[in-house]
Amino acid sequence: MRPFFPALLCIAFVLVSPARAQNPQECESYPDVPVTVNPVFENPKYDFSQDIAAIQTMAKDSQRSISEKLTLGLTRYEPMLEFRLPMKGVIFPNGLACAHAERAEITIGYRNVTVYVAREVPQGSCGFGEIMAHEQKHIDVNKQLLQDYAPMIQEKLRAYLRLNGVFRERNPDYAMQLLREKLQEIVNSLGLQMMEDNHRRQQQVDNMDEYQRITLSCNGQMASIAEHFRMTGH
Repeated sequence: MRPFFPALLCIAFVLVSPARAQNPQECESYPDVPVTVNPVFENPKYDFSQDIAAIQTMAKDSQRSISEKLTLGLTRYEPMLEFRLPMKGVIFPNGLACAHAERAEITIGYRNVTVYVAREVPQGSCGFGEIMAHEQKHIDVNKQLLQDYAPMIQEKLRAYLRLNGVFRERNPDYAMQLLREKLQEIVNSLGLQMMEDNHRRQQQVDNMDEYQRITLSCNGQMASIAEHFRMTGH
């Protein structure tokens, strides 16, 4: 009854060919580079066709928080982090060149969200409702995380571009490469921080008290299903 998330970071850059500078001001600082961060959480799909054994197989990954507990429900998703960075490069008559970002567009969130409940748990039963409510807690963590991190990412990039948004080099392609690599480093760092924070918050949902509460709820329905599986393997 916990989330599964593989690492998935997709960084997409849009580059433009360097142009000849018309005036020296084209290589001045650009303090107001637009930065937009779009949080996305795809609507969950629901799969109640998998048996306990199949869900156990899906649950076997390094993120498992309470390994000795039988998993009757699972929320599975893929984190996404896409970064579009249109850049402009200019070349001056003296051979110097510069590159700056015209804007930064980040899409961050979760896709392919699927909630599984083992088919051994009758749909509409008390236990089914308990598991669905528990999985909703995991989804709520994801949504809150997006609300927390979207403005943080936006401000980090704005602050960097405000102070360091122009790279000046002899080679315009190299100047654009340096800017691209630095912004990718910032976004990757924040994306990994977000994933680690997500794991920590999800573990708080999957605490021992919560597992015990669900196991003992509904007149022991979950405990009976789990015990039957342990004894018969199905």
